[in-house]
Amino acid sequence: MKVSLPLMVLVTVITCSTPVFSQSGETKIEYQKSDKIAATIEFPYTAEVVEDAIKEYMGKKGGKSDRAKSFDVYRNARLDDTDPEIVDVYFKVDRKIFKERETSVVYLLIGRPGENVGARTSDDRFKISDSKELLNRMAPYIDAFNLDVQIKQQEEVVKKSEKKLLNLKDDQYDLEKRLKNLQEKIAQNKNDQLMQTEDLNRQKDALNVILNKKEVSQGAKLSKQ
Repeated sequence: MKVSLPLMVLVTVITCSTPVFSQSGETKIEYQKSDKIAATIEFPYTAEVVEDAIKEYMGKKGGKSDRAKSFDVYRNARLDDTDPEIVDVYFKVDRKIFKERETSVVYLLIGRPGENVGARTSDDRFKISDSKELLNRMAPYIDAFNLDVQIKQQEEVVKKSEKKLLNLKDDQYDLEKRLKNLQEKIAQNKNDQLMQTEDLNRQKDALNVILNKKEVSQGAKLSKQ
């Protein structure tokens, strides 16, 4: 059974818009030429969307980021609104491509205020559990952020489609107006042809009358001779 194009598009939009609440885990990531234990989570969204979502999420908590070794660092941040402890939060988002589909992997390190995270040992597990919990709390926010991005993008598509339809309707009006004018000219042309045909017939009749007079005149002259 063939599926109509609009239905296929609708299914695709619904599938892509369904929230995907990923679960965090832990891994090791290189930071300043040595491996560090970090929390990680993957999202089926572009790196740009995920990075923007993280910035907005942390921004609402008053965090301001700077850049350090390919990480966005939010210094003196609180993991929770009621948390009295402040920490430095390190985020990194890596872009992955699989079968022409982009996904993003987020890495998270939490440091003590002012800590040189690069000097950590490879087995330092400082706040790894808290890091994973933070990523899990952020997952629904990032899903919702991605949905908002899709909505805005689709709204733009709708606006462009509406504008194109209006332009086509304007073109139709202009074409119909031109067609009406052309039809009126065709009708006038046909009428002019009829009138011209009548005039042509009259002129031929007049010519025949003159030719007959000539023939009569020449006949009379010959009879007198």
